[in-house]
Amino acid sequence: MARRQTAPATRSCRALPLIAVALAGTSPLGAQEARRGASPLDLARPGYERRPIRVGPAEMRIDVDITATYDTNVYSTSQDEIDDIALIARPRAAIDWQSANAELHGEVYADTRRYLDQGRESATSFGAAVSGRMAPARNHSLSTELRFDRAVENRADPEARASILLPPRKINILASEVGYALSGTRIGLSLTAGVQKFDFLDPAENDRNFTMLRGSARATWHPAAPVSFFVEGYANRRNFRTAFDISGINRDATTYGVLAGVSREVSARLRGRIGAGVFRFDPDDGALDGYTGFALSGDLTWNPRVRTAVTAQIFRGDVATARAGATGRTDTRVAVTVSQEAYHNVLLHGRAGWTQSRYRGPGADRLNSWSLAAEGEYLVNRTFSLFAGINYARRTARDPLDEYSRAQVQAGVRVRF
Repeated sequence: MARRQTAPATRSCRALPLIAVALAGTSPLGAQEARRGASPLDLARPGYERRPIRVGPAEMRIDVDITATYDTNVYSTSQDEIDDIALIARPRAAIDWQSANAELHGEVYADTRRYLDQGRESATSFGAAVSGRMAPARNHSLSTELRFDRAVENRADPEARASILLPPRKINILASEVGYALSGTRIGLSLTAGVQKFDFLDPAENDRNFTMLRGSARATWHPAAPVSFFVEGYANRRNFRTAFDISGINRDATTYGVLAGVSREVSARLRGRIGAGVFRFDPDDGALDGYTGFALSGDLTWNPRVRTAVTAQIFRGDVATARAGATGRTDTRVAVTVSQEAYHNVLLHGRAGWTQSRYRGPGADRLNSWSLAAEGEYLVNRTFSLFAGINYARRTARDPLDEYSRAQVQAGVRVRF
């Protein structure tokens, strides 16, 4: 089977695109009221409420998904597609503690999948995170997060270059972030700084390892509740481990930009924010051209009814690339998610998404990816539920070898404690 493998990925996929509805249990359902503004998946459901495990003053929740998935195109190839069935287990545990002016959250997870025929695709990803927030004084808050993920590269990633004769690449991702926020009556200020380190375990991928430093500052003006306006400036710095990648290019670069927009922070039906602006990509390599582009970022949630939520997310900006022949990459992503409580113990979830990856340089190409996903969950009792879902993805490109279509059908059981 001939398939061209392209250059490195900077992102990874730990699970199927179908969203696990069980993850809505980040806080105890029994403590919530049926109100507008809450996701239908989080609303109180008498007789089916979770009962978190008490650990002293903290609450712990444990979720386990056991799934069987049929995949029509395991390797996301444009021809000679290979199908298979995967058995997947996804355990997750989370713990929360809070006081009058502080809160802590911790979580661990794993995703283990075993293919019945294509054994080389079997893999396990896992991770852990701890985050906290405190208010040292009125209107002031501090936040921090530390996270580690052992990720498995998605075969559908347009930058994946591992041969299908080899197992998918494994990546260690370490991330840390700190933030400060000042909330005044009319004016607000938030500062954020973070670092991410990407480390591919395969020595053949050393040129893809990099560290990214990022920072942002946002000023917010509240002329009248619930609408506010904001201006945000940000900068990202990428430092790759090797001086040059496999195509002889120094990929170190700085991206900075500014966004201006509006947010609706308190509303019975609509909340979220959206901003637009410009970004500038400045590479260190003199052989590469800088680039100025249009930036967009936002997420909005609309609750037309108490038991219905529609969420839209949009992004456009610079994305790291090491694809041979490309001097840069700009991604545009749009996704719409609908969550619905059909009956007291029947939950429905659907998602539609579109992503365009636009490469610049001699190897310029434009990849367009579409995806559709749907899932239904039947709550048997407060501990067990049954679910089934389907996901379809398709990508088009100038080069037919970069195209693929893939469908996945899954069914399984969820356990919640």
